Amino acid sequence: MNLHAQCRRIVTGTLLLFSTALYVSAVYADDICPKRGGTFTIPFAVEPADLTPGVNAQYAPSLIFDQIYDTLLRLDRDGNLGPGLAEEYKVADDNLSITFSLRKGVKFHHGREFEAKDVVYTFERLLDPDFKSPWAAQLSSISSLDAIDKYTVRMNLKESFAPILSVISTAWYTAIVPYDFTPENNLNDKASGTGPFMLVEYVPDDHVSLKANPDYWEKGLPCIDKVMFNIIPDPQAQISAFRQGSADIVILSDPKFIPILKGKQGITLQEPAGAVNESGLALNTAEGPTSDVRVRRALSLGTDRQGVIDTVLFGYGEIGTKISCGKVPYGWCDGVDAPLPYHDYDPEAAKKLLAEAGYPDGLKLTMQVSLPLDIQTAEILEEQWQKIGVDLEIEQIADFNQQLDNYINVKHQLSIVSLVWQPDPHSDVYQIYYSTSSINLGKFVDSELDALLDAGKMELDITNRIKIYKDVQRLIADQVYMLYPFTKPVNWQFIKDYVKNYKAMPSGSYQYLRSLWLDK
Repeated sequence: MNLHAQCRRIVTGTLLLFSTALYVSAVYADDICPKRGGTFTIPFAVEPADLTPGVNAQYAPSLIFDQIYDTLLRLDRDGNLGPGLAEEYKVADDNLSITFSLRKGVKFHHGREFEAKDVVYTFERLLDPDFKSPWAAQLSSISSLDAIDKYTVRMNLKESFAPILSVISTAWYTAIVPYDFTPENNLNDKASGTGPFMLVEYVPDDHVSLKANPDYWEKGLPCIDKVMFNIIPDPQAQISAFRQGSADIVILSDPKFIPILKGKQGITLQEPAGAVNESGLALNTAEGPTSDVRVRRALSLGTDRQGVIDTVLFGYGEIGTKISCGKVPYGWCDGVDAPLPYHDYDPEAAKKLLAEAGYPDGLKLTMQVSLPLDIQTAEILEEQWQKIGVDLEIEQIADFNQQLDNYINVKHQLSIVSLVWQPDPHSDVYQIYYSTSSINLGKFVDSELDALLDAGKMELDITNRIKIYKDVQRLIADQVYMLYPFTKPVNWQFIKDYVKNYKAMPSGSYQYLRSLWLDK
């Protein structure tokens, strides 16, 4: 199967023909802004730390910098793939190269026209070992890029790489940066992309302000003048700002706050885009008690997942794994797919496994957490695991970025972080499970798992690819390389009724900021 056809089947919906998409976009932009101007204010839960694309695996900064930068292609809310900085692309018959025809006349914020050299620079920068991007492994199937002329780029692949089109459509991975500006500037102070908004100011622990790009390539957009990200970690303070009128949107990751706002006059809950966000409980499989698979299996059997969902999420979640049920067709669905090993709640079986592992009287474990929902989850697990003889000590890390660094580099015994939406099942599992990945979340070394992960990224037949990723999830559950207490929507977004033409994305990104307008 051709890579182009495979990508059409990976995303939900039908791949847009680019000539049609461009025509619709142009007409749409002329009519999209019945009113122009104004500032859209967002309470932002996490200090973004670094707005430089490609330097770390933290998701929060990408929610801001994907307003500043563009990608070659773009995925919409429904998973349809459409044009971005590339107007067209052609996949070679052997699936080993893709040629992109670039949009002409696009300007970077510092004034120069976007060209093929910027695409080559962006990907070579990400793949440069000295740059140490966490996404190098994600892009390792790319062998080289050639600037054929000013507006044409050929991407050469070492092997068939099924996820490539979705990966290059995701700003988190492949935001296009200018070759002549990026090396010389601190992108937290002075940034230049081709996106709908331009960086005005980033004041750590306070705010990030953006202004509309007057030369944006999508005619007539954006509709608003400014975007303000006010850094407010406390969700109740965010809700207060929203209710008092100093914010136009509030993004809730904890559903316990939903009843405060749901059904209130002048406020609308955006429809969440599926349960695609996993609570990821990482275990150090190389050191300490959790290096013994029997201990890990006992923890899995001692976890009442539905109890966690009912208590922590008030029922607003699902039992799942890393590739959750909302990620059709690859996701594992509770009650539909074959049961996963060690997934059922069985405290007695858990006790027997701990005894076999040398802990007949139980053991003590430590778990690092930072954000409120993760803390609540840990507290429920503490209660549940007491029933199997595990004394869980919860270590709260005040600085989320520090905890995330500990998590990524496995500086913990146990730790919980909410994992982010990914554009493809390969992206979901390859980075965190592959033996040599720089984001191997448990120091896993498993040749069988590596072989499955390699097969998944190269397989172009949809039926075979689905089977591979189901097998990946069964193997992970059997070895309990990670635990997933629940899956849920990335967040729940409430907006004021005067906010028009805004949609929530499955990823949680604010892609539709460029097209929203304010009826006030």
